[in-house]
Amino acid sequence: MKGRVYIAGKLNADAVGYLYNVHKMMTTAEKVRKAGYAIFVPAIDLLLGIKFGYTNYHDYFDNGQEWLKASDAVVLVDNFYTSKGTYQEIKTALDRGIPVYRNVDDLKNERNAVKSVVVTFPEPFKFKAV
Repeated sequence: MKGRVYIAGKLNADAVGYLYNVHKMMTTAEKVRKAGYAIFVPAIDLLLGIKFGYTNYHDYFDNGQEWLKASDAVVLVDNFYTSKGTYQEIKTALDRGIPVYRNVDDLKNERNAVKSVVVTFPEPFKFKAV
């Protein structure tokens, strides 16, 4: 394995939107896995929530943050632009020196890592990439 990669993207939405976002996250994660990386997908908390009846946002979000901090890189799912949670994940990664990539190809080629992110909701993120 080439390293541990945290998959970050929008999850919370209406029921159908949430499931669609889980699908997008899992699809991105599989591409990263096939590229030779170990993956952590925060969407797996969906199954824990179903089993144990999570009712609080932090029941879902907080667990993944410890995995994020232990990751070697972050790959963004293309639906993240309106996600406040993903913005926080990007900030956490950058603060810890963990590279953030906008897609799997950038990860594989170690290019275009995000250096900073600025957001004013509901506007999309603005990147400075080097």
